[in-house]
Amino acid sequence: MTRPRERTVTPADYFAAAFDLLAEGGVGALTTTDVCARLGVTTGSLYHHFASGAAFYEAFIDHWENTVSPALRRRVDRAGNPTERVEALFQTAASGNHNAEKAIRAWANSDPMVAAAQRRVDKARELHLTNAYLAAGIPAAHAAILARIGFAILIGSQQLDAAIDRDRLSDSLNEYRRWVLSYIPDASTASTPRR
Repeated sequence: MTRPRERTVTPADYFAAAFDLLAEGGVGALTTTDVCARLGVTTGSLYHHFASGAAFYEAFIDHWENTVSPALRRRVDRAGNPTERVEALFQTAASGNHNAEKAIRAWANSDPMVAAAQRRVDKARELHLTNAYLAAGIPAAHAAILARIGFAILIGSQQLDAAIDRDRLSDSLNEYRRWVLSYIPDASTASTPRR
């Protein structure tokens, strides 16, 4: 009797399963056994792609830092003019995988490798936000401060509740958006985002 073949999974499939597990159960839910169970494969399949559990976790964090996060920035940068890019920033912030991001931030508290990646991602995101504000015409004296405030709203919202309250986050971001747009010359024509 022949054994049924496992379905072919890619490293991207493992990473997607890891994001789902983090979002659903926090860092404690992210085990190689649970990732494999989520995909319906054996742990041997995971070790075919990654030398060890530690190598998988390192590759996952590298994927988050160097693939997922830059892709979000590129999506914003594809928006037309600078004011539209600011709008795209708000849409991206509102629609993010906040529960997984919250879990990664918690993981960073106990793992130096994750903590270093978290610091780099935070720095790149805050710089991207600052540059978007500068490009939209916000004076330099205000752009970095507004970026820091916006970043604090997002991270604070991720930390305040057990699970992200998307309506509350959206309300906070919409209020912050009005504040930011008041600094942008000719932003009065910017549309109000839909919920």
